[in-house]
Amino acid sequence: MFADVQPGPKDPMFDLKKLADDDISPRKIDLGVGVYRNEEGGYHELQAIKKAKKILNETNPGHDYELTTGNPSFLNDAAVLMFGENSKALKTKKIASVQTISGTGACHLAALFLRRCKAFAQSVVYVGTPAWGNYEPLLRLVGFEVQKYTYYDPQTHAVNLKNLLDTVANAPQKSIFILQGCCHNPTGADLSQEQWRLLADAMEKADVFPLFDVAYQGLGASPDNDAYGIQLFVEKGFEMVVCQSFSKNFGLYGERCGVLHVVTDEETICANVYDQLRSLIRWEFSSSPAYGSRLVNIVLGDPDLREEWLKELSTMRNRLVDNRRKLYHNLVHVHKTPGSWEALLTTTGLFCYLPLAKEEIIKLRERFHIYLPDNGRVNVAGLNPTNLGSVASAINEVVRDATKL
Repeated sequence: MFADVQPGPKDPMFDLKKLADDDISPRKIDLGVGVYRNEEGGYHELQAIKKAKKILNETNPGHDYELTTGNPSFLNDAAVLMFGENSKALKTKKIASVQTISGTGACHLAALFLRRCKAFAQSVVYVGTPAWGNYEPLLRLVGFEVQKYTYYDPQTHAVNLKNLLDTVANAPQKSIFILQGCCHNPTGADLSQEQWRLLADAMEKADVFPLFDVAYQGLGASPDNDAYGIQLFVEKGFEMVVCQSFSKNFGLYGERCGVLHVVTDEETICANVYDQLRSLIRWEFSSSPAYGSRLVNIVLGDPDLREEWLKELSTMRNRLVDNRRKLYHNLVHVHKTPGSWEALLTTTGLFCYLPLAKEEIIKLRERFHIYLPDNGRVNVAGLNPTNLGSVASAINEVVRDATKL
């Protein structure tokens, strides 16, 4: 019956992780997987989450199902974190929020919901490149046509704003644009507040639709600043969808905790959207995992734990910035490595696009046991005091070897 089934398409990140996991060398350095690592290179558990786990264990709510759409208190806390305490759209009940299987699940559910809406029956989805590898397949899975445009300019290490605005201006009405709210994956290149305002004006004029993906809120700047683009678009009256993940900013990767928010024009429409999302969730996976959302809810609902979490986020952000500066210093001032390494200083979050050729990256793996994707995206959280010097030295060596050819 299954003789005609073919292998699935290659997944570069899956293959890279397997290569790294199979490498038993004590020199191994994994800079590929998108996880915040501690100074010892291991999983980083937030103290606020440790305390929340203790509280949850003491209250022991059991293992019953949550509502199909998720715990209302958790969803409200998540919405306030994303849209702000004073959001008029929240207060007037214009935002439908449901729990999802982390950020990926939110993106999938958003795509599935939009594909079923009459307004988007003929819509094309625009994805800026380079992009997170899951966007295109999950969009095509539900039947959307995908168009690509250049988002990142490797010469300036920044967003190619002109190309983005030109693409918006020339897109058909009701086109959908995937926008990452902060800490762009894979480049780390984000829009400034002024650029967000220019983009909002351009999208309003072009009558196109924003789909925001926010997987790293609080790791680029404060949670409010990282949500600036989202809050601006809501204030300007956009209808939109927002995909929210708690994997990175709460360290709950395996718990698959996320939320999909749909911003609508009015309360009645919002209620209908919410019920449609409830149906899609029920038909597809019944309900989301409860454990992670309960921990997030405890932290966000307790003023002291919330403050502790915000301080921990600040410490994580500062360490990412410090790692960037140290790697830049080693490459530019210690080794005087050929090339431009400014992206380390001009981008934010976990990721940075290093100007390395595929052949150089392969040499980093084979000769130095340093793992990062072929596109040069490095997870700066994987750097620490014991390996940063080795990474800089190895990069310098493979780059200089390439210049001799």
